[in-house]
Amino acid sequence: MHGWIRGLVVAIGVTAMAGSAGATDLVVYSAAAMKAAMESVAAEFTAATGDHVRFVFGTAGVVRDRVAAGEAVDLVIAPPAPLKDLAARGFVVADSIKGLGETKLGVGVRRGWPHPKLATEADIQTMLLAAPSIGMPDPSTGATTGVYLAKLFEKMGLAEVLKPKLRLYPDGLQAMEAGARGDVALGLGQISEILPVAGVELAGVLPDSLQLRTVYAVSRSSHSGNPAAAQRLYEFLTNSARAPGMVKFGFVAPSP
Repeated sequence: MHGWIRGLVVAIGVTAMAGSAGATDLVVYSAAAMKAAMESVAAEFTAATGDHVRFVFGTAGVVRDRVAAGEAVDLVIAPPAPLKDLAARGFVVADSIKGLGETKLGVGVRRGWPHPKLATEADIQTMLLAAPSIGMPDPSTGATTGVYLAKLFEKMGLAEVLKPKLRLYPDGLQAMEAGARGDVALGLGQISEILPVAGVELAGVLPDSLQLRTVYAVSRSSHSGNPAAAQRLYEFLTNSARAPGMVKFGFVAPSP
């Protein structure tokens, strides 16, 4: 499977209150790392407004490319860099880019399996070399974590030795689901992709010297078919009242 199809996660429709008069259907393209958090918030939004939200989840690279291809969308959720790229090309509104949450890289293992030591760079190297198999997002899909880890392995001088044991998935969520099935010994991904997966435990986070902190932000599409409803959802997502609920999905408030 190649191209954007490989990086695409099945679209999720949030359709509570489907019979509400005057309800609007909104489409949001979002990085998969935000999946659990956004589905929860969207359900609250639909209950409050009657507007329906359909998410299409994929890697940050897939989201950027599909929006840039001119596909119909109302809001876009991704790290700031691809959003700024889309803004420069006129696909999203530049001054609407606003952070939603920040997450870190962690290690997921199947529930009940031993947790590796993660305190130091030496611990991480030992873990990687000892693991019989490692699940992670495929860098070729534009996955933020996958691209970072590929570069990190090169920097650590481990790229070649790790290559035979790496199992690449369209995104971090699917890598963690593989861990839950026991298909891989451990999964590397963002905390927000580990916590929602039943059957996987967060073994811990990478040490600061190897850490990647990723901010996810939202922006309004420049070509929304429902600008008033899109603005309502945008304001709902960026309301500070949403912040505490994001914690259980592995996010903290984004750094300034």
